[in-house]
Amino acid sequence: MLSDMSKRAFDIVAALAGLVLLAPLLLVLAAWIKAGSPGPVLYRQLRVGRHGVPFRIYKFRTMGVSAEDAGLLSLADDPRATRAGRVLRRHKLDELPQLLNVLRGEMSLVGPRPEVPRYVAHYPPAVRELVLSVAPGITDRAAIHFRDEGEILRRAPDPEQAYLQQVLPVKLDYYVRYVLERSLLTDLRILAATVWALLAPGGISHGGADGATRPRRWPRARLLSESRLGAHDWQSPLISLLRGLAALQVAAAHLRAHVFPGLSTLEHPSLWYLGLSFGTGFAHQAVIVFFVLSGWLVGGSLLDRAGQPRALRDYAIDRATRLWIVLLPAFLLMLALGLGTGELDAARPRLADASPWSLATLLGNLAGLQTMAVPVFGGNFPLWSLAYETWYYALFPLLVLALRPGGARRRLAAALAAVALASCLSPAITLYFVVWLMGAAGSRLRFDLGRVQRYAGWLVFGAVAVAMRLKGQDGDIDARTLPGDVLYSALFLLCLCGAGRRDPAAMRPLVALGTFLAGFSFTLYVVHVPLLRALWAYRGGAPLSPNDPASMAVYAAMLAIVVSLAYLFHLPFEAQTARLRRLIKRGRTGGKLVAPAAGEAG
Repeated sequence: MLSDMSKRAFDIVAALAGLVLLAPLLLVLAAWIKAGSPGPVLYRQLRVGRHGVPFRIYKFRTMGVSAEDAGLLSLADDPRATRAGRVLRRHKLDELPQLLNVLRGEMSLVGPRPEVPRYVAHYPPAVRELVLSVAPGITDRAAIHFRDEGEILRRAPDPEQAYLQQVLPVKLDYYVRYVLERSLLTDLRILAATVWALLAPGGISHGGADGATRPRRWPRARLLSESRLGAHDWQSPLISLLRGLAALQVAAAHLRAHVFPGLSTLEHPSLWYLGLSFGTGFAHQAVIVFFVLSGWLVGGSLLDRAGQPRALRDYAIDRATRLWIVLLPAFLLMLALGLGTGELDAARPRLADASPWSLATLLGNLAGLQTMAVPVFGGNFPLWSLAYETWYYALFPLLVLALRPGGARRRLAAALAAVALASCLSPAITLYFVVWLMGAAGSRLRFDLGRVQRYAGWLVFGAVAVAMRLKGQDGDIDARTLPGDVLYSALFLLCLCGAGRRDPAAMRPLVALGTFLAGFSFTLYVVHVPLLRALWAYRGGAPLSPNDPASMAVYAAMLAIVVSLAYLFHLPFEAQTARLRRLIKRGRTGGKLVAPAAGEAG
């Protein structure tokens, strides 16, 4: 049996976590309800709780204000339902505010569903005493079994009689069984079954003439012959948007860490600073997204071109131009800032020493040797990930050559070269390569998901990101953290591969925003550290106070300046990447114009 204390503790933790994770969704739904029809956002109804104590249950309002006057039962396609209400009821989103009832102690996550007093009066006395001995719940086996209860009642000549004679006795059997068998494992199983039922677009249906249950429609995976995305594919604007947001998250995290004291050093941090620290603490997750998307774009484009003439040559040109058209001017900018801040002495140039400002360090960073043979140039620590990617750009073609049909000697030589190269790399580089390869594989997968499944996938992905944030996972991947990062990457790919297709006209705002952010995301990632250091030196280097709300405005202004300067810096360099590639390829083909390769923007 499950003790009341442990069940209550589980309910509080889970309800709090649910409210935090679902807060953006709850706000959107509340705004939709308010805009769609007059009346309050929440609907409160009297229900019977534990030991017969009445309480007010919270739901999102799905009907007009006086709809209850026409009856307590709600039917499928009920004409009283609002436009938003029909969607909320179909996907059970109207039940989410009951997390507040759980926090108040009036309900539990799992338990017999609470009824209105009118129907509790129809419980047999012995059953009533047993069922009301536990707290009512948001979900239970009866709620899963009768997920389409409104459809059943709609077809009945007398809905109330059908409820009392056909539905309620079955529900009571479920309630009694739960009370007698309840345990933590039972609760977890019911919660999992609830999520599983909601993920199926068709859910569980009892609408057949013979009462048989129709099967659910499960997700279907498809293997694509190429990774190119069409005009209707939702993945394309999502990838662009996520690239930009990931770079913005990294810049925001590093700026906050640079100008504010560490959260662990504060005894009583203000609420706004707690929120800022939490919201800008997803840099590790953003880097994982970077690696997954790099594998998708770079690996996917090479897979598309493999076997074509000049495929490896064009691939090498694309990779070198992508890196160096940003790195070379960025290093010049860092040199100028180093001279301006006094970190670099022009009278004492450094050539071959192991300092962050030496010529050897600069050349080593261009070749991807930072963190391996040389330090990162100018102390620009985000450059570590570029070293990793540089080696992935070399490793992946070797793997493709080793696995593609062809001469045995060529395949063996490519495999041996890949093994030799991998053996020279650090364990962290190799582990991140697992994530990168997942992205490359994801470029060839598509999942046919229902709308609820897609929304649930993004919700679970966000929950895992928050769990990683709360756990403080912000360092390199190692054997201990690899499972969590692989799970996070897999969920991200599930969402991305199942994003579906949309009308291009409906995607225009997202395409415009994604194109803008992705256009200078690499520049922002590379130059934000020297820019924020220069900006901080200009302000005198005094740390911001985490207890002064005005510091938030200063931080926001600094972030806006860094992002704006990065955008301006990208215009003569990163923005010209495609033009430079075409120029080089035209020169290599004797002046003949060649079509841009797939994934050239990557």
